Amino acid sequence: MKKGQRKITILLFGIMVGIISVILITTTKGFADIRGPVAIGVERSPLLGIMMIAEDQGFFSKQGVDVRVKYYTTGKLALNGMFAGEVDLATPAETPIAFSSFERGDFSIVATIGSSDNDMAIVARKDRGIKKAGDLKGKHITTHKASAAHFFLHSFLIKNGLSETDIKLSFRHADEFVPALAKGEVDAICSVKEPRVSKAKTLLGDNIVIFQEPGFYLKTYNLVTFNSFIKDKPQTVKRLLQALIRAEEFAKKYPEHAQRIVSNKAGVKESEIAGLWPDLRFEVSLEQSLLASLENEARWAIRNKLTDRKKVPNYLNFIYINTLEAVKPRGVTIIR
Repeated sequence: MKKGQRKITILLFGIMVGIISVILITTTKGFADIRGPVAIGVERSPLLGIMMIAEDQGFFSKQGVDVRVKYYTTGKLALNGMFAGEVDLATPAETPIAFSSFERGDFSIVATIGSSDNDMAIVARKDRGIKKAGDLKGKHITTHKASAAHFFLHSFLIKNGLSETDIKLSFRHADEFVPALAKGEVDAICSVKEPRVSKAKTLLGDNIVIFQEPGFYLKTYNLVTFNSFIKDKPQTVKRLLQALIRAEEFAKKYPEHAQRIVSNKAGVKESEIAGLWPDLRFEVSLEQSLLASLENEARWAIRNKLTDRKKVPNYLNFIYINTLEAVKPRGVTIIR
């Protein structure tokens, strides 16, 4: 071999070794990114159906991520659990996110994973003389403070010519709502429809009246995590979203099977889930309407002195678009 050819061969060999080294380093970093279990805080709401489907069908593990789901009574408690270090990610509605944004800026929404404009309800006792919305005046209603249910109640009352000053309002933990209603400690409760409407029907039978406002309030459940988690584990976030997109597709392709999974995980009868199904939108997305909802609920909190802050945050700073834009660009409609 001539001297010149030898030099070229050595040079090419060196380049190949360098390329292989870069690939190995990148691959090793990718594996390090997804190594170890990831804990996600989830409310047992049918609206979080694709999270339940992804867990049940093993879509997380098929993406190479070891996910451990920890169930909470509400999304707000799941978010608080994340802040307390109990889980790595949480799935709250937009209202707890709005309230948390007044206090801290170290977290972001990476995707909306479920939404409905008919998920909230006020359930009241008929034997307290409640037949129509106006009959709620002077009645004792309980809900969860600074929650999506609290915002819905406030808006519902205004729509029907009432305000919070026209009722006796109290706050309880969500798992206390139905027992308090059944015992007659309160006249009505405001909460997500399921599983609480089903439980109220079981305990009170025909002695309940249900107030709903389809199309009135769009509730979203969102996948949220710390900014540091997004920075340190970008591949994990990507694979979580890919698993949820697979679950979204599964729910559309196999609705009956999906309903059975959600029924089992949420603790709601299959017949009730089937009735709710048309109102549940399982879509991994980041939509412009999310920004509007966060801003509206922040203004409500400020006006009603539920926070001592005076300024609505810039919610673009609380939404991380890049990962979803990479795996499902059509799901992103937020204008930046």
